Amino acid sequence: MTIQQAPKRLAPESAKTRKAREKLKRHWTDLEKKITPEALQEKTDEIHRWIARHAHQRIHLKNKNISLFDENQNAAKISQRVRAIAQKLGEDMQRLVMAIRPE
Repeated sequence: MTIQQAPKRLAPESAKTRKAREKLKRHWTDLEKKITPEALQEKTDEIHRWIARHAHQRIHLKNKNISLFDENQNAAKISQRVRAIAQKLGEDMQRLVMAIRPE
């Protein structure tokens, strides 16, 4: 059996790491206990109340002439980073062409 084929063994977990892991498990267990159907219903009602309270700020999209998905009829603008990469690639291609076919 070579070194590459040998199974990798993990170092034993330190006491500090074990303590932190147990603390996280207790924390997650406590959080899971708080997620009840009643708590979910209460949060749902709270969200609905917030939406109703802010309804006057909403924009009615049916009245606006916007379209989020136009089947790529209008492409998004090219970012500066992509433009710089494309320009560098074009310059590299020009140098390659000049190296292959010097005139």
